[in-house]
Amino acid sequence: MDKQDKIRLLLVDDELEFLDVTTKALTRRGFIVGMAQDGETALRIMSRQPYDVIVSDVKMPGIDGVDLFRQIHQLYPHIPTILLTGHGTVQQAFETSRDGVFEYLGKPCDIEVIADAVRRAHAGREEQAQPAEQEGEDSPVRLLLVDDELELLDSLAKALRHRGIEVTTADGGEQALQRIAEQTFDVALIDAKMPGIDGLALLRLIKNAQPLTEVLVLTGHPSMGMAVEGLKGGAVDFLMKPQSPDVLASKVREAWRMRKVRLRLQQEQLAKRVLEGKTD
Repeated sequence: MDKQDKIRLLLVDDELEFLDVTTKALTRRGFIVGMAQDGETALRIMSRQPYDVIVSDVKMPGIDGVDLFRQIHQLYPHIPTILLTGHGTVQQAFETSRDGVFEYLGKPCDIEVIADAVRRAHAGREEQAQPAEQEGEDSPVRLLLVDDELELLDSLAKALRHRGIEVTTADGGEQALQRIAEQTFDVALIDAKMPGIDGLALLRLIKNAQPLTEVLVLTGHPSMGMAVEGLKGGAVDFLMKPQSPDVLASKVREAWRMRKVRLRLQQEQLAKRVLEGKTD
């Protein structure tokens, strides 16, 4: 890979050993990695040279990771940020995700998980930079909406359809699995607390049946345990109830773009393996 094609990543963490080990591991995986031990240094570095993606620890002296993200988001709104934490709260994760953090990963985190998140963040940035007509706006997002509260299910489905999203509803986990067996969905928006198959169990079943379907979990009772389990199961975001239809529509479209990025990366990796096979 040519140097100018490599992803330029700034890694920010006050733990020098973690910074050194992770930088070396990511460099071996083809990234160009810059290092900063605190938020102030990160901002100075970014003022002198460009980066494609920022990966920052949350708990740092001075400017912590959340404050750093907010300043970066204000100064460089098109640069995606990934936050790493072993000390975060569910509320913090919800708030930063809503504000625009690309992904929130718990420490310790496998290096391949970090590398994958960086690749997706960079690909998503390029995707958003494409003209709107290339985003397939003529093809509506195919959404599976799952909630056992029938009145909410009906009103939310109508509101999202009004916003141009193609909505299929299911009143519980069993009906959702029937829908999954019948057609492919881009995104699933599922309630966490349902009788029978609950939201987290349904999340795993959906990802098993349709790995590229992005899943958003809607909950009125968040907990760190639920968030960790959901993220491990493949959820891209947790949204707290109640949420406005505009926010939900925006989150659904964001997940849809993530799916397109994953699909493109999968196709590129398949093509690369085929080419490598031909050259052996």
